[in-house]
Amino acid sequence: MKSLVSDTLLERIKLYYLSDDTKLSDQDEKIRGRWAAAYSMLINQRSVDREVVMMLMKLYDISEAQAYRDIFNCTRCFGPVRGIDRQAMRNMVTQWAIEDYRKASITNDFRAKDKALDKIIKANNLDKEDMELPDPSKIQPPVQLLSINYNFLNTEYFKLIDPKAQEALLALNKKVMALIDASPIADYKNLLLADDTTFEDVTD
Repeated sequence: MKSLVSDTLLERIKLYYLSDDTKLSDQDEKIRGRWAAAYSMLINQRSVDREVVMMLMKLYDISEAQAYRDIFNCTRCFGPVRGIDRQAMRNMVTQWAIEDYRKASITNDFRAKDKALDKIIKANNLDKEDMELPDPSKIQPPVQLLSINYNFLNTEYFKLIDPKAQEALLALNKKVMALIDASPIADYKNLLLADDTTFEDVTD
C-alpha cells in the first residue's frame, strides 16, 4: 500500500523541529503549517476528527479527503493526541503559535498575528479567570464516616450531641431494627446488639 505521505517529507518536517539548521521549502512549510494547525485543532476539539476536518476545509480551502490525510499525518509527525500530558501539549501549541506570530510579524500579516495570539491565549487559558485558583463548584466536601455503637443510643452521652444528629441516628436505628426483625436472624437480635456478651471456654 502506498504511503499517504512520503517518509522523506515526514522526516524533513520532524527534523525541522529538532534542528535549528533545517530549512523547509515553501511547499514543505505549507504542509507543516497545515499539520501543526490540524494537531492544535485536534487538541482543542478533544480529538473529534469530523469537527477538525470541517475547520481545515474552511481554513485552507482543501478537500475533505485531504483534511483527513492531514489529521492522519499530523499524528504520525507529532504523536497521538489521546493520553498526552496537557501541560506538554499546551507548551507545544504555544511554541507553534509563537513561531507563526514571528513569521507574520516579518510579513506584516496582521490577520495571521491575531490568529497566533488567539492560539496562545486559548492554549494558556489567558481569557479565563486565574487558573491557579480551584473551582469551588468542583470541590467535593470532605466525607466523614461516623461509627456509632448501638448501646450509645441509650446512654446519657447521646443526648449531648446535635439534636438533628440524634433524629437522624434514631431514624437510622429504626430502619435497621425493622430490617433485622424481617430477616432470618431476628431471633439473634439481642445477642448481635450486645457488646459485653461473654462466652464460656470449651474444653475437652
